[in-house]
Amino acid sequence: MSLKELLKKAYTEQFAIGGFGFYNLESARAVVEAVKKTKKPAWLMVTEKSIDYAGLSQLLGIVEKLKKDSETPFYLHLDHGKNIETIRHCVKSGFDSVMFDGSGLPFDQNTALSRELARYAKRNGVVFEAEIGHVGGKEDKVSARMFKTNPSEALHFYELVKPDMMAVAIGNIHGEQTAKEELDFTLLAKISDLVKAPLVLHGCSNRAAREYQVAISQGIVKINIDTELRQAFVESLHRSLRKKEKDPREILTLASGQITKVVEGKIELFSCSKLVC
Repeated sequence: MSLKELLKKAYTEQFAIGGFGFYNLESARAVVEAVKKTKKPAWLMVTEKSIDYAGLSQLLGIVEKLKKDSETPFYLHLDHGKNIETIRHCVKSGFDSVMFDGSGLPFDQNTALSRELARYAKRNGVVFEAEIGHVGGKEDKVSARMFKTNPSEALHFYELVKPDMMAVAIGNIHGEQTAKEELDFTLLAKISDLVKAPLVLHGCSNRAAREYQVAISQGIVKINIDTELRQAFVESLHRSLRKKEKDPREILTLASGQITKVVEGKIELFSCSKLVC
């Protein structure tokens, strides 16, 4: 099954595929281990900051090796791409999907660039994600104030761009969750009723199970998790250091295992169809 077919199936049957951030061997291997254990697909997501940190060729090498060793498919995704040349390079380098984040641009400019990149990605057989509305908070090179998606504007944007997936802002925030953060499911329902296409939620770490399930029932097919994985990794490192563990391999293996546990739980939760597990 192709990724586009999987997206269509997820949208029709009301389940979601998790998108999980990675930045090195340990974090990538942790996500893939969860894919193997659940026997269900997921996205391995990389940001421009992670590319700057680890190098694109190195990250591609890690993913290529992991794909050979995994019977269950997973997909490589560029998350929050802002640099046009980086996005084009990722399309040509074998990414399964790419995202252009033009949400901070004026509507017309976001639309024009998103439409151009959508056509480029599709010509090369790569799934394309665009964003309308600002997902607030700060994470990697993404930093913005929250600006919720306007439903009629979302429909106009979708009709002009025709992305395979469209990220929306309904109160979700990048980074650590705040006390004021609430997901506006009434708004999501209005967007979903108008757009009738696969939608994406960013900034969704540490949410209640019911929140994920309601979002999925309203057209969300991709849910991004990153902060929660970093928290699990760092907390494990702290525990190992408090225990005066001396072997870096043991420390990193334990930390990677904690990421796997989080990802496993999310994959199983997101794969629940029509609110029934």
